[in-house]
Amino acid sequence: MSLVERPVVGQECKLYYNTGTHASPTWVEVTRAINVNVSISKSEADQASRTSSWRKSRGALKDLEISFTYRKKQGTDTVFDALQAAALAGTVYEYAVLDGAATLAGVQGIRAFCELMTLNNGQDLEASEEVEFTAKPTYHEESSAEVDPDWYEVGA
Repeated sequence: MSLVERPVVGQECKLYYNTGTHASPTWVEVTRAINVNVSISKSEADQASRTSSWRKSRGALKDLEISFTYRKKQGTDTVFDALQAAALAGTVYEYAVLDGAATLAGVQGIRAFCELMTLNNGQDLEASEEVEFTAKPTYHEESSAEVDPDWYEVGA
């Protein structure tokens, strides 16, 4: 199946965590994710001087936050069990937020080794049980090299 070039609907986007390595990923889809958000921002380095009356800045360190809501179900839910265990134990997974299935060449998005920093369980009276997770990049090394977040394109 090939990538169809058209506007992407959120429902077509995919969230994955990796049970393999960065070089040889084994992507597990988080199919019960509802809303997924990726926030990338930069801090600012001041570059103002007396040579100008203008404040000048330059982008410095980048921040990444991946947040998602997971619709929990009763009974066997291996994906939720893995996410909950990772949040409680501090287990690091690589996450990928892609604009399509990880099996299609040309699909792209951010991927990063992250630790789950929040797990908020909402049990509203008139809604399905939903758990909100927040993931942030953490230190990860493979083959004696640090692996930073990057923009990933399938087949690239």
